[in-house]
Amino acid sequence: MRWTTTVRFDRAPARELWALAAPIHAVVIPWRLREAARRGSGWHRLVTTFQRRVGNPVLSRLPGQVLLETTGRRSGVSRRTPVGGRRTGDEFRLVSEFGTRSQYVRNLQADPRVRVRLRGRWHHGTAHVLPGDDAVARLKSLPRLNSVGVRTLGDNLLTVRVDLE
Repeated sequence: MRWTTTVRFDRAPARELWALAAPIHAVVIPWRLREAARRGSGWHRLVTTFQRRVGNPVLSRLPGQVLLETTGRRSGVSRRTPVGGRRTGDEFRLVSEFGTRSQYVRNLQADPRVRVRLRGRWHHGTAHVLPGDDAVARLKSLPRLNSVGVRTLGDNLLTVRVDLE
């Protein structure tokens, strides 16, 4: 990542102001870039904030919505997240749009025992993260509307398989 600053010194006050600002600029900008890289994109934060405060509460109330219930890795409290995926036999597969940065993926990595609500019925299962799976190809076999949203908003796709009991 590169940051470039261009300053024109047409007038003496600008030269004097930049002379004061340049040492601070040389320290602050590299630090901010490192912080941004460490924390991830602002896009991720924007999307997840919207999902947490608006999307998930609305979708969770829809009767046909698939829900994934995990156990909070720190709190131990049940967490329900609306997901899109497809059941094939005794497996349920989904694609996480933010991979291991998704809170529900972090939760199921800490405790893989999950429940999935499919067509109004809860099923117990064990979740497995599949980093070697081609998530983009997997989206083609999952419900279309959800797949479009995941492809559009996601930046680190990751397949999750739940073995249902």
